[in-house]
Amino acid sequence: MDPDIVKFFDGSAVYKCMYLTSWCAVFQLTYFFICCVSDLVASSGAHSPLTRKIAAFRDWFLAAVAFPIGTLVVTVFWGLWAIDRELIFPKILDEFFPAWLNHVMHTTVLPILLLDMFLVRHRYPSKLTGILGLAVVALSYLSWILWLGFVADIWVYPFLKVMEGPVFVGFILTTSVLLLGMYLVGEKVSKVFWRGHTDYDFEMAKLD
Repeated sequence: MDPDIVKFFDGSAVYKCMYLTSWCAVFQLTYFFICCVSDLVASSGAHSPLTRKIAAFRDWFLAAVAFPIGTLVVTVFWGLWAIDRELIFPKILDEFFPAWLNHVMHTTVLPILLLDMFLVRHRYPSKLTGILGLAVVALSYLSWILWLGFVADIWVYPFLKVMEGPVFVGFILTTSVLLLGMYLVGEKVSKVFWRGHTDYDFEMAKLD
């Protein structure tokens, strides 16, 4: 078995947090926790500036982090799987991850986010604010995996190690453009779901 895979399953925090899927799981849990807090505060009747700020932060987090990162994980994972699953999820991992768990981590993220956007109207932040937040998250993850690769000699995904310089840069740039596209898609989807509605949503209507 690949020594790196063994290390991943030995409880090391480094190996558990080096995959974007792990980051994505944390982001999704964080987002839906914020949703619960927002709903609880709003339903308590505490209509205050704090309530509005929590709802605004919820919407910003969805726009800038939860939706684009979650969508990227789903599309890139299954895209690379279709090309060659060994690039992204070697068969050896089937010993540890049954098919249902794989789908929980790499498939269900997107439909759950879309369902949330369909049921709740979110007020997207300005593009500057949203994209800046996304850029901070993306650069943080990129810096982390580059440090792991070039300093610690731990390559998160095997194909990154064998890429030549220009190809490597091209892949990073292409992924960055794709991530930006995911942000814009999320904004568009939200508008399509709530086309024709003039009120923010039931929660915001009560606050107004």
